[in-house]
Amino acid sequence: MSIMSPSDVGAVRHRLTVLALAFTLLAAACSGSDSTSEGDSSSVAADDSSTEDTSTDDSAAASTDDSSTDSTEDSASESEDSAESDEPLTASYRGITETEIHIGVAMLDFDALKEFKLVEEGWGDQIVVYNALIDEINSRGGIHGRMIVPHFEHYSPLGSTEAEAACTALTKDIETFAVLGGFQGPAEVANTCVVDINATVLIGGVQTAERLAVAQAPWVVVGASAGRVLQSMMSVLDQDGRVAGRQVAVVGAVDREEVFDSASDILSEFGVSPVIEIFNDAPAGDVPATDARWEIIAENIRASGADTVLLIGSTQGGLRGIKAAGLDVEVWAADATGLENLGRETTAEDADGALTVVALTDNQQWNHETMAPCRAIVAAAVPELPSKDPNDHVDGEERWYKSVHSYCRLVGAMETLLVGAGRNPTQDSLYAAIDNYGDGSLPGMPYVSLGPGKSDLNDTFQLAQYDVNEGEAGGLVSISDPVDVTP
Repeated sequence: MSIMSPSDVGAVRHRLTVLALAFTLLAAACSGSDSTSEGDSSSVAADDSSTEDTSTDDSAAASTDDSSTDSTEDSASESEDSAESDEPLTASYRGITETEIHIGVAMLDFDALKEFKLVEEGWGDQIVVYNALIDEINSRGGIHGRMIVPHFEHYSPLGSTEAEAACTALTKDIETFAVLGGFQGPAEVANTCVVDINATVLIGGVQTAERLAVAQAPWVVVGASAGRVLQSMMSVLDQDGRVAGRQVAVVGAVDREEVFDSASDILSEFGVSPVIEIFNDAPAGDVPATDARWEIIAENIRASGADTVLLIGSTQGGLRGIKAAGLDVEVWAADATGLENLGRETTAEDADGALTVVALTDNQQWNHETMAPCRAIVAAAVPELPSKDPNDHVDGEERWYKSVHSYCRLVGAMETLLVGAGRNPTQDSLYAAIDNYGDGSLPGMPYVSLGPGKSDLNDTFQLAQYDVNEGEAGGLVSISDPVDVTP
């Protein structure tokens, strides 16, 4: 591997061959942290290890009618208007009958991850949470009089085999109109199985420009696209006075290659020219190999004189490598999911002090006014749902709040889009619903929008920093106010 001096060629890109296999579990959730498409905090980031406010009383939340989201209010209004229509309900598209809309739901298989000792906690009973939300919609008459019928499939994110099987089950074995959740981490390549190979609507998953370009059906993610996350992170960092004068080393990975390729241009908008750019082209998963390669990457960063490292993908491998090498640098992580769901190999001490952007932290989401009505719906149907704050989570307990956060948003987005697609939805009418969506909010996500050329919902960003002393085991802490970055 030849190393060229930045003084010779400016910001030189070193493509370092790494023999590691790496993955990071998020969730997302999914879009995921929901700052990214995946995001949703329901996401699994492609890294090399992973799983991972004062509580609002659920009964009080049930009465907080005025805190429902703009999108939900719009849905209810449109539904009432449409109810007056004389247009008969028809079997308008695959997965839609005169009385039902069939929806596929893809969910992480936490039992498989526990078996491999990659996580210690799941997200509670995911199907129970989904059913509570869908049953509530059906209790209000469904979508223009049709009942939503969910079909569930779990998948392991350790590779794409199970995800592709789940895709086939939800798009071919069962005729569905849309799939919720999509696929995360090393399994995220299976999202094209839904939108390209099987030309089925997808709400969720992880979008890239390349994947979106081949989609043969509407595709919406709840989080923000990875490229828009980096742009927004730089904007928030700049507003906080943290960018000027920085000597930035950029380290990319295969799960975010498109973003890495555009990083230099994005940073230049904020007056930053990277002192070195390193692309780690390792496939995902072998922690020892990844850590060994980071010994080389860290020395290159040290020699470059960088005082800041921007990690674009493989966040946890970077955190461990920087800590092990004793680099005295500030860390900017363009993928918050790696910080929200530390794996067994990555400690809170490794992550301490790292900066990222999120929509809202888990604690903020749980207690936000836009989440209160949805929390109440789930609490009424799931008596075992803990009512305490995420910050009070105890190791070993299921992280029910992750399911609530992620699936409230996914189901909320689905309802709004289906209502907007009219009494007899087709893929064409759903494309129109996306273009006409406009601005709104979703549970725990105050600012969202869709429109022509924009298929990622989240527009809510704030600067967050990992604090080893947050909660029981460390976590992200907001250090700026949320801002609306709606285009």
